[in-house]
Amino acid sequence: MPNEFDLSLINALQLAPRATWAELAPVLDADPTTLARRWKRLEDDGLARIAAFPRRRVMARRHLSYVELSCRNGTVERVAAILAEDRDTLSIQFVAGSHQLMLTVVPGGGLADYLLNWVGGIPDVVSYRVHVVTEVPREAYLWQVRALSPGQRRRLRALAPARRDSPGNEHVTELDQGIVDLLCADARLGYQTIAERLEIAPTTAARRINRLLRDGLLGLRCDISRAHMGWPSAATLWGTVEPEVLDSVPDLGDRVPEVRLCTTIAGPENTLFILWLRDAPDLTRVERRLLEELPGLRIADRRMTLRTFKFMGGVTDADQRFVRSVPVQLRSPDDR
Repeated sequence: MPNEFDLSLINALQLAPRATWAELAPVLDADPTTLARRWKRLEDDGLARIAAFPRRRVMARRHLSYVELSCRNGTVERVAAILAEDRDTLSIQFVAGSHQLMLTVVPGGGLADYLLNWVGGIPDVVSYRVHVVTEVPREAYLWQVRALSPGQRRRLRALAPARRDSPGNEHVTELDQGIVDLLCADARLGYQTIAERLEIAPTTAARRINRLLRDGLLGLRCDISRAHMGWPSAATLWGTVEPEVLDSVPDLGDRVPEVRLCTTIAGPENTLFILWLRDAPDLTRVERRLLEELPGLRIADRRMTLRTFKFMGGVTDADQRFVRSVPVQLRSPDDR
């Protein structure tokens, strides 16, 4: 288990993923060298990583969806290994339920092509079920380990780059994608290092990264191996709730801290919640809290996560530690 200092460092990077160690040092009351060393240990042990991910504007135009797969007996790991290499398949969970695998996908070539020519071309996939996301009331990057004081959190939020209120340029160039590929491997790479690898000026690297972040196309978040960091259980709830009820609780993640993600979906149920739990029995308590906060909510199904094969581009091993990254595809055919 991590100690309190590790959790504080992770919480700081959840709020300001690219802040320098010198900027973080006074907030965490630690030496910059110590912070760098502790973070490297967490990364090397596969316990934490800074992930680059497409923000909701990119996900909306590329039909962010959940795809549930049923596989032939004995082939789940093989199918997961094939899917893990795909840039458009962000996350892969092995779940207890009517289907074995649950994927989070943002298909750049279109959802139909992804299902017919990619998933449909894997012989061991028997069937699939699709849920297209319509809105994301609670984004996953907002979830925190809650190890810092309110004052520390305010200071760290001031270090994060400001986002544009109005829609900006959505075009993603080949150079932008090259930068994204590097950030997916190490989102804390310095501008000078990125410039040297792509043979551009450091000012160009800084300008491109800041635009992607400011215009809401790219996001950065600090992900953890929850099995080793105090949240060994996870669950997905499928339910139905009136849209105005959901809109009336914009701070749902603050009221129910176990809610990591909330999306609305097109299908028999209109809402999906992903919960991170201290243990499996805690699901009942958290479900009661959701019913209190969202009057009229009806839970239709519950799925416990048994294993994670891939998490926002980070491939994990059997011990649920991050071992490598598969870059996300921010650039779509429309950008070419």
